[in-house]
Formats: sequence, structure tokens, C-alpha cells
Amino acid sequence: MRDPAAQAPTPDPAAGTRAGRLRRRCVLAVPPVLAAAVLLVVFASVRGELPDRLATHVGEDGRADGFTGRDTFALAALLSLFGLGSLFTATARFTSGLRQATAAPRLLLAIGAGTIALIGYLTVMILLANSGAADPATVHFSDWQLAAAGATGAAAGALAWFAAGPDPVTADPDIPTGGGDLLPLRPGERIVWTRTVTAPGVWAAGGITVAGLTALGAFAGWWLLALAIPLGLVFAATGRVRVTADARGLTVTPAGLRAPRVHVPLAEISSAATRPVSAVRDFGGWGYRARAGASGVILRSGDALAVSRASGGTFLVTVDDARTAAATLNTLADRSHHTGP
Repeated sequence: MRDPAAQAPTPDPAAGTRAGRLRRRCVLAVPPVLAAAVLLVVFASVRGELPDRLATHVGEDGRADGFTGRDTFALAALLSLFGLGSLFTATARFTSGLRQATAAPRLLLAIGAGTIALIGYLTVMILLANSGAADPATVHFSDWQLAAAGATGAAAGALAWFAAGPDPVTADPDIPTGGGDLLPLRPGERIVWTRTVTAPGVWAAGGITVAGLTALGAFAGWWLLALAIPLGLVFAATGRVRVTADARGLTVTPAGLRAPRVHVPLAEISSAATRPVSAVRDFGGWGYRARAGASGVILRSGDALAVSRASGGTFLVTVDDARTAAATLNTLADRSHHTGP
């Protein structure tokens, strides 16, 4: 039997050491401070040329149709930047506090930096567009400026991604490689096990995301509203999934839909077992997750069905009655190995 300790990947020093954690904290703290500094410098330099009321929202024709007081806009923009920074910092502290590596997840840092850079660019763009305008109703925002804001956010996210370095890797708990529980299945008898799993937290996250994009859309334009609709559908579809174990193997799909799906063929299953999973500590969050040696559909913390692949790696899905699901797959895999396809 292989020694589990020998299989454990070495934690990445970029995120697992004290210096690595400090670097990630800097990556987390710099974006809101830098964006706020740029905003203040630009505001101070053009304040005398700004009208008392700024054009802060545009219609579909690119013309201003919403206005905000000059100083009120600057204060709200600063609060938004530091508020986003505080939100991502709190999320990082919560996440890293539950992870053995005690380092903020790399993806969270990239999303935070990209979001703050996007909002920062938009606020500066609004100040420059209003500078020198005698009538704020004549201010026009072009599509290329919005595209440039998106590109700035993407660039900042990519920079934070590379600056953070790879996430630390922890060893996957030992999963039995054979001899799991079996069901008393007679020759020729068929068996199918299926359950649905609901994740209210995913729906709540989706609702918050859609509400946030809708609110930003009222400020930045209709294109954010267009983004909110497909994101809302994705969250709605992935908040409830069906898990099925049968002669084809293990299949996970959104409840009521046939796609997208995750499928592990029976021929690839060497064994199945159950194990407890902490969504945040083990996988850094909820949804379809992947890390070194393991992937899975993690909709909550608790018991999970853990399937060992013959090619290596483990696929997990959190579901009620995971023990029966594991026994079903073990029984079908054992029959397949003895009788052939």
C-alpha cells in the first residue's frame, strides 16, 4: 500500500510561507489604495473645471441621462473603492482562516483587483468626460471607453493572478482503492441510484451578484444588465443538481437539464467511498471546483461521494446518502470487472 505521506504534494512556497502570505496581502491591499489615489489626483486636478452636477449615467445612445453632485460623486466613488477592498479583504480573511495554507485564494485576489480597477477606471473616465463641460447634459461616453474599462479590469486581474503565485497544494485525504461496500445484487438485476442536491447558498450568491450588477448597470450602462441575466441563469441552474449512479457510471447534471454535465464512466472508476468535505477549507468555495489531485461539484460542506479514477485523481460530489451511492458504484464496477462490458 502506498504511503499517503509520500503522495502529498509540497506546498507552494509562494503562498505557503510567511513571505508568500505577506505578498498576497499586498496584492489584496494595493488595488483599492492605488485606485483611490489616482481618483483623488485626477479629481484635484480637474475639480475647478467640473460642473456642479456631473453626468454619471448614459442612455443607449451614449448621452447623459443621470446626474450627481460633484463632491458627492467623488465621495461615493472613494467609498465604493474602499468598500470593495474591505469586502474582498473580509472574504479573504474568512477563506484563509479556514484553509490549512492560511493564504488568500489566488482567484479571489484576481477578481478583487480586476473589479476595483474596473470601477476605478469608470470613475476617472466620468471625471475626465465632465471636465470643461458647460452643460453636463451634453457629455457623451463612447463605447471604446467602456471597452477600455473592461480591458483595464482584465489586465489588473491578470497582474494580480501572476503576482499572487500558485495556490498552495494540500494532500487529498486517503481514499480507499478497493474493497468498498457492495450491495447484494443478483445476476441480471439492474440498479440505479439518484438524488438531487440543493444549494441555497449558490442561489443567494447568484441573487447578490445579479443585484450588484443591476445596481452598477444603473450607474455604468446597460451592458452590465446584459451580463447580469446570463449570470443569474448560471447560478439558478447550478444551485440544484441531480447525482446519478448507474451502469453508465457517475453523472452530475443541473436538475431538470441534460447539460452541462460531469460524467465519470464506470470503466474509469476503481473504487468509491465517502468522506467529509469542508467546501471552503478543502476547495476554497462552492460550485464546480478543482485542485491538485481532486475535482468535484461541491455545493455544501458535509458527506461527499468520492470516486477514485483508474487514471488517477478523485472526483467528489456532496450529496445525501453518499454511502449508498458509493456501494452502488462499487457493486456495478465489480460486476463489470468480472463480466466485462
